[in-house]
Amino acid sequence: MFNVLVIQNMTEACVWVEKLLNDAFTEICIVSCQSCIEAERQLGKQTISLALVGLSLPDGDGLNLIACVHKNSPNTRIVVMTGFDDSEHVFPAIRMGAMGYLLKDQSSDVLIAKLRGVMQGDPAFSPSIARKILEQLRQTTIHTDSKLPAVNLSKRDEEILVMVAKGLNRTEIAEILALSPHTVARYIKDVYKKLDVGTRAEAAIMACRLGLVRI
Repeated sequence: MFNVLVIQNMTEACVWVEKLLNDAFTEICIVSCQSCIEAERQLGKQTISLALVGLSLPDGDGLNLIACVHKNSPNTRIVVMTGFDDSEHVFPAIRMGAMGYLLKDQSSDVLIAKLRGVMQGDPAFSPSIARKILEQLRQTTIHTDSKLPAVNLSKRDEEILVMVAKGLNRTEIAEILALSPHTVARYIKDVYKKLDVGTRAEAAIMACRLGLVRI
């Protein structure tokens, strides 16, 4: 059993997302909200494993809510579910901590598969969003890789970075490396500091640029 927080701006949208979740998972507890303030209240009441965030909310910007969830519950998998597919929404959402960005016009079967993948540690992006990210990464690589700063990563740092880039959480990394989750959390914090990044998505991009993983 795990808890899911749904944040959408209309009752109909919440009901639709809830149906997707119930079709995707057998043992979940769903809490639906229609505002930023409701969502923030729920974060303090229970552990949230998955948050499905809309971007157009009546009392604030969903992007700011993503940052709030990521800060207060760093182990929560955050996925945007929206109709916005422009760069002004996509890239800030990723920078603020989103692990996925799904467009509502996809089929239910595809969305269900993506949501199941998220809970297994796989980033979830609609095809058009993934192409947008790849293009941005290619452009960034073309213009900046020649100026990539020297990064002093140890072998263990690189192992941690690769696993973070592949979507593993700190508990899974700890089991693989026979370390405590607390030690892994410290390694991740140090790696992020060395790379000057703040989110898993940014760390994955840096891992690609450093040649540690392939897209």
